[in-house]
Amino acid sequence: MKAGTREKRVLYAGIAIAVVIMIYYAATLFSPGGEESLEERVATQEGLLRRQRELVVREDFYRKRIEEAESGIEKIQARLLPGNNATVGTTELQRMLSEFAEQSGVVITTRSNLQEKRVAESDSLTKVSVRVGLDCTLEDLVDFLIAVKNHDRFLKVEEMAINTAVQQKQMVIRRPLNMIIAGYISIPPPPEVAAKTGEEVADAAAAGGREAVRR
Repeated sequence: MKAGTREKRVLYAGIAIAVVIMIYYAATLFSPGGEESLEERVATQEGLLRRQRELVVREDFYRKRIEEAESGIEKIQARLLPGNNATVGTTELQRMLSEFAEQSGVVITTRSNLQEKRVAESDSLTKVSVRVGLDCTLEDLVDFLIAVKNHDRFLKVEEMAINTAVQQKQMVIRRPLNMIIAGYISIPPPPEVAAKTGEEVADAAAAGGREAVRR
């Protein structure tokens, strides 16, 4: 079936309209206005790329900070008493004090374990303490305290009561000398505390990521 004159005219008109539309879009794309739009798109992509690079740089920075923090934690852990409960920690502390006393010539006359205490600023750090009564001279006491201070584990003399007297023009220590010495152990926090801490860390990381993207 051949198309009539009317149908041909409609077909030609449609083709003409399509050509005009194509010419219009081509002119818009390659006109100064079109180039400007392209430049804007390029600038936008460059901005996104720059932000991504900044995020990568920040990631390396925070990874380094995390590694430094982990290294610091390992060093701190090495100075804690062994064991993750107060009984083991206190037993080790008592053993160490016996060694110090033997090395310095001090005699431990009495000893008693005190109640452990959680460190308020930490979720896992707990302090264990021992009260001891010492029989010693002033020189032996100095050697004992030096041994406590210089040990690889972090030990702290929390309390010391010294009664002295002068005998034959020399200062002597009235026995026994009472002292409280503390050390620290790491006890894992309860599950609910650990979960809360993990959520807080995740929220902080997400917030930091959102802030970095906004910048």
